[in-house]
Amino acid sequence: MAINIAPHPLNSTVQERWERLRSHKRIISRVKLLVEWEQGGGKERANAVTVDVSHSGCMAVVGADLPLRKRVRLIHPETGRKAEAEVVWRSHEAWDAGFELVKPDATFWGLK
Repeated sequence: MAINIAPHPLNSTVQERWERLRSHKRIISRVKLLVEWEQGGGKERANAVTVDVSHSGCMAVVGADLPLRKRVRLIHPETGRKAEAEVVWRSHEAWDAGFELVKPDATFWGLK
């Protein structure tokens, strides 16, 4: 006997609402980055890898505990390109962060 479990209607409603709130569609993609920021008069750097990317930013796992609203520079080591961004989301886990590009540019990620 097979049991079919239908998705809870509330879950799909919440998902649809989040999709409408996002400014651009997300693409699941793993892009290695360096995150650079100013702190205490010097430059700090941490390795990061994206979980997903969009025209306007990304969600990433970062090797540093960056505060919300911190201005950073994302560096794509494979291409050498740099983009200014801001930390716009932090999860309760110290390593998950959302970045919004100051000047959105879908070509920054180097994806086809």
